[in-house]
Order: sequence, then structure tokens, then C-alpha cells
Amino acid sequence: MPNRTIFVTGASQGVGEAVARHFSVAGDSNIVLVARDSVRLNRVARELQDKGCETLAVQADLSNVEDCRRAVKEAETKFGSIDVICNCAGLTLRGDIFNTTVDTFDSLFAVNVRASFFVIQTALPGMIAAKRGGVVINISSMLSYGGPSFLLPYAATKAALNVITKNVANTVKFERIRVHAINLGWTDTPAEHETQTKVHGLPEDWATSEGKKQPFGRLLKADDPAKLCVFLASDNAAMMTGCVIDQEQWVAGTLS
Repeated sequence: MPNRTIFVTGASQGVGEAVARHFSVAGDSNIVLVARDSVRLNRVARELQDKGCETLAVQADLSNVEDCRRAVKEAETKFGSIDVICNCAGLTLRGDIFNTTVDTFDSLFAVNVRASFFVIQTALPGMIAAKRGGVVINISSMLSYGGPSFLLPYAATKAALNVITKNVANTVKFERIRVHAINLGWTDTPAEHETQTKVHGLPEDWATSEGKKQPFGRLLKADDPAKLCVFLASDNAAMMTGCVIDQEQWVAGTLS
């Protein structure tokens, strides 16, 4: 499926960057990269251009709804309608029922829920008008099942994102637009590395040591959800929609 336009938020590093790279390897030539960090974003864009992709880097603060809408409109201006949306941007701020501030709560919902909602809302009319179908993939979390006490508002955002996923999938099914979410397990990314070392005080090799404790012997890497995104957006997953997929080595709802 060449010449599709792939729209990726959080594309300057981590899962978003990996998603963009894997779609480019799969043969998708139009890649829209959206993130707040313009330096990292432009680096990824240049590297993909060097590999033959046509890229558009959109610096945007996704906590701002107008930036979400602008990013979609810039993509449509350059490439026409969007074929695949991957909402990978997210915050993982800490907070429990006792100490979560209003600012923390609002920041998490603004980026993790509202941004994805209005990106999808803005892009869907063009996707429907193009009559090519399409795919939306939201990066959610295993913590949507409840999560630890210190990640309450974060977990709540991912639960909300999963409800949006299923509702939108049902809404656009006859337009042949497929909508999925990935409940991502513990993943080694630059943002997670910063959190574990600076917030929780773990050593630099935390990912290796913690990975050895996992059933499959390692933490997830950004490439894992990226490969799943490429699959979900391919013809191999043509008869799937509304799926919330646990990409995790621990089984939800069971006890060790």
C-alpha cells in the first residue's frame, strides 16, 4: 500500500519515532511527524528524507486544541487526506487520589485524551471524503485496567482513550475506517528512562535489570508497538476494528 499518508504524534522520540520509522520501512512514503520538540522532530524528518520519504514536521503543543487542528490541516494541505493516524504522544505525570493537583490532572487529560480526540475529529471528514478507508491507532496502556495508586490520573486517561477508541470504531465502521488501541506494557523509551532515573532514582542500567525480572526476559522496546501499528494498518488486519490489544507479557486479570 504505497503512497499512504501516515500521521504520527509524539514522533520526536520513543514510540512515536519508532512508529514513523517502521512505516517508512514498510513503504509508506508520506510521513507527517508531530511533536513539541522541534530539534528532535526535524532530526527525525531529515533522517527519513534521506531514506526517500516525503516528510512534514509539524511543531505543535498538543495540549492546545488549535495546535492539534493545525497539525492535521497542514498535513492535508501538503498530502491530501490522511490514511493512518497513530496517536503516540502522551504524558506520564505521577499522582494519586490524595496528591494529584489540578494542573497535573488537566495536563494529563489534555495531552493523553483531548489531543487524540481532536486530532481524530479534525482528520475524519477528509478520510471519509477520500473514500479510501483508513486506520486510527491510539497508544494506550495496560494501566487502563486500574494501575498503581501513584498513576491514578494517568491510568484514567488511558481508560478514557480506550472508550473513545471503541466508540469511534463503531461510528465509522461503514466508512471502512478501522480504529484500534494498544494497551502498552512497561516499555524502555527515552522518556521512561528519564522518569525512572530522575523521579524514582533507579540506576542507569535499570531497563536491563528490570527486564530480567519479566517473563520474556526484557522490557518492551519502542520497536514492539511500532511493528504492531504497521500490522494493524495493513491488509493483514483488514477485518479487525475496535480492538484494544494488550501488548504485554503479564496477563491482565490473573495472579502469578
